[in-house]
Amino acid sequence: MIQKRTLLASLLLTVMWPQAAFDQLEAAAEGVLAKDLDSLRKSLSEAGYEVRIQKPPIEGAYGLVNKKSKTIWIAPIAKEMGLFRTTFIHESVHAAQACKTGEFEPIGWNLEVDEAVRVSIESILYRRYPSSKFDIEREAFLMQGQPDAITKIQKVLKENC
Repeated sequence: MIQKRTLLASLLLTVMWPQAAFDQLEAAAEGVLAKDLDSLRKSLSEAGYEVRIQKPPIEGAYGLVNKKSKTIWIAPIAKEMGLFRTTFIHESVHAAQACKTGEFEPIGWNLEVDEAVRVSIESILYRRYPSSKFDIEREAFLMQGQPDAITKIQKVLKENC
């Protein structure tokens, strides 16, 4: 049963979520951000962040935030892979996490997801991240699929940056 859930969660994380926002991704692939993502980009800019749609300076990364220079990179390949929206939201969460103190700290959102998705996220954390980053990465991964993600991120950016 756990294997079926893990497979389902992996499928959701890698295929279903990005495909659910196909219209927005298609617009992003054409060089124009969807209206809600452009609104988030503007909020990030008001908070002092620069968003660059270019390869991050770390090999193999789809997105990256440098909290000191307040720069966010989203790799162009994320568009082609159908990961643009989720990557943009994920990195925006990290920007919001660093606003208050200048260090990445969990915001403390209570984010609900299906148990299979939660198991998949935990698997990603244990395979790809040091334990010291689990809390901030977990929060960013959980936010990726929230219907009100952009509103929540913008609220924190406005309050803390």
